[in-house]
Amino acid sequence: MMSGGCLCGAVRYRIDGPPEFCVLCYCRDCQRASGSGHVPVMGARRAQVTITGDTASYGVRADSGQMAIRHFCRTCGSLLYGRSDDERDPIMSIYIGTLDDPSVFQPTTAICTRSRAPWDRSVAALREFPGMPFQAAADQQQGAT
Repeated sequence: MMSGGCLCGAVRYRIDGPPEFCVLCYCRDCQRASGSGHVPVMGARRAQVTITGDTASYGVRADSGQMAIRHFCRTCGSLLYGRSDDERDPIMSIYIGTLDDPSVFQPTTAICTRSRAPWDRSVAALREFPGMPFQAAADQQQGAT
């Protein structure tokens, strides 16, 4: 079990299951939302996440064409989690800085590296994709035809 919450404590969450993925995302949306060069993100199954407290949200159209909805605390503004607007999507993103114990995060992949700033280089040896991994697979298939 993992838990976390916002800066002021008004919103808390619990995750009852292992992460689906652990990535560093360098997309421009994450950079703008965080005010940083990248966002460390963990995927969690929606059915395994319990959230208490009231959040506000803001959505932008992602490269996938779906709306990416980011949730943040109404009181302190902490960016907490994100998910698509497709209610059938079983995965949501948890922003690692909000975990009670962020040391459990073990990133394996860097995504959207084509947007990475030259000054923001990871010290970890991660598998890298210039965009989202599903886009890289589609690009490879198009190149093979």
